Amino acid sequence: MTQPTQTAPETLRDLVAGYLAEQCAVILGAEQPLRDGENVVHTTRVAVRRLRSTLRTFAELFDIPQSAHLEDELIWWAGLLGDVRDLDILGVRLDAAVAQLPPELVLGPVQSHLQTEVATRRKAAFEQLMTAMDGERFGRLNETLRQWQHEPYITKLADNPAAKVGPYVKRAGNKTQKRLAAAVAAEKANRPDAGDLLHRARKAGKRQRYAAELAEPVWGGKASRLIADRKALQDILGDHNDSLVTAEFLRGVGARYGVRSGHNGFTYGLLYARELEERHSLRKRLKPFL
Repeated sequence: MTQPTQTAPETLRDLVAGYLAEQCAVILGAEQPLRDGENVVHTTRVAVRRLRSTLRTFAELFDIPQSAHLEDELIWWAGLLGDVRDLDILGVRLDAAVAQLPPELVLGPVQSHLQTEVATRRKAAFEQLMTAMDGERFGRLNETLRQWQHEPYITKLADNPAAKVGPYVKRAGNKTQKRLAAAVAAEKANRPDAGDLLHRARKAGKRQRYAAELAEPVWGGKASRLIADRKALQDILGDHNDSLVTAEFLRGVGARYGVRSGHNGFTYGLLYARELEERHSLRKRLKPFL
């Protein structure tokens, strides 16, 4: 049987409402899998990011009080999801880092202690997530998401043609390039705010990528190429951020374990040094995007 052809979006309202509905559906649909312990934290967190990004990038198309309220609640929910997801990323990164070391440089039960440390912290973070899901605030968030899924608070400005999506994507791109240039300059000068500026550039790049995703039904291949390019940038900046987090974790754990009887801080220090080496290649990796 021939499938019916999907109607192309005619207005910004069509584009934005459709994208919002997709993200709301992902977030709402994740509740039971999360309660069942399924590994959907990452996909849920990404949907929250996409929803928040759309509220920011296309801010003038929404009722301001309603979108501000939704964003506040999404920030709260994203924080809880992020506490769990960040530890998942950290655990994978640490396992790989230890596995890459020659066995003679792994002094003591380093990997098992790192795994225990991460698992303990993740268990606590996941318990906080579950507690929040049993609370009234989470229930109200779900009600708000259902409202935005079916009848979003979109203004008449969204009745413009779908082709008008271009300036929004361009504006997000300009902000990305501006922030990236400022961050690289700060990193070259070894300024203390370089890490924060790189993080801000990463967030701006994500917003541009998600804006391009929203525009894809009318932009087609042009949007797909931009999405791929921003994804590559996001991977580089994300890896840099993960390196910062991992190095700080190793410094703390190594300082504690390295002075205990039967432990040796050498391997923790070596792993820390390798994270610093990874960070030194950042400027070279970012050069194609400047």
